[in-house]
Amino acid sequence: MANEVLYSGLGDVRAAEVLDQRIHLLLADRQSLRNHPAIMQFGDQSGSGSTVLSVPFAGFDGYDLMAAVAENASTSNTALTDASATITIARQALQYQMSDLANLTDSVGVSVERIAQSMVGSAEMRATEMILNVTDDFSSSVGTSGADMTVDDFFDAQFTLTLANVTGPIVSVLHTRQLTDLQNSLRAEGGAIQFISATQDMLSVKGVGFVGSLNGVDIYASSKVPTANAGADRAGAMFGLGAVGIAEGSPRPIQGAGFVFPAGRRIMVEFERDAGYAYTKVVGNYYAGVAILQDALGVSIITDA
Repeated sequence: MANEVLYSGLGDVRAAEVLDQRIHLLLADRQSLRNHPAIMQFGDQSGSGSTVLSVPFAGFDGYDLMAAVAENASTSNTALTDASATITIARQALQYQMSDLANLTDSVGVSVERIAQSMVGSAEMRATEMILNVTDDFSSSVGTSGADMTVDDFFDAQFTLTLANVTGPIVSVLHTRQLTDLQNSLRAEGGAIQFISATQDMLSVKGVGFVGSLNGVDIYASSKVPTANAGADRAGAMFGLGAVGIAEGSPRPIQGAGFVFPAGRRIMVEFERDAGYAYTKVVGNYYAGVAILQDALGVSIITDA
């Protein structure tokens, strides 16, 4: 037999490979902590006159106690206790550059417009990273360097907050390695200790990244939890409302500039053309700051990486 029409013989009329018509996301950690109720939100500080936000605290509502005073005696003044913390807003940015040829031949959704849309997720993940880069700095810490995380470490963190009179909502953010070590430790526990895994309904309320709760504490897992001790450990954390705050800013629109503001976000995306090279730059800008507000409201969890 000869002259059969075979796929292997149609080199000029068949592609060596065909792209699927959908763009699939590369594996990455996309769990956002920015809107968790344990994070204090200070909103848009645009037009405030400064990049630094001062957050005041005062010893009201039971911080100072009344004392017994005799009928014929006068009470004395008590100094009002106050404190403050600052959050400094700074620029966070990301840039891509795409040629016209790459853009016009797109068939799966890798386009200038899709890159601009992606900036929202990039800013969200940067906010999560900024939060986790301060929660490893709490003065209180539990865990043992080089040792796997255990249930004892988790309860040590919770006991530390309880002794400091920290109330809910309380959240623990662990590296995925710390989480698996904790779950492995739970297997050996008996009694009434119960880890409640996240359900679809819980994820709808608490967001992606929520993995469950233990003893009333919400647990989130993130690969963005920073290292400690020269990379030997991971620095997770447990903290309550008021421990960490985030403030943001949004640039004013400039007439004639190619700005794109995705709905409900403070992320600015700008297009810049290089006609000589036929390139389009896509630049995303996000102005935010994160800081520890009250150190006693949090505890770092340092365990093996």
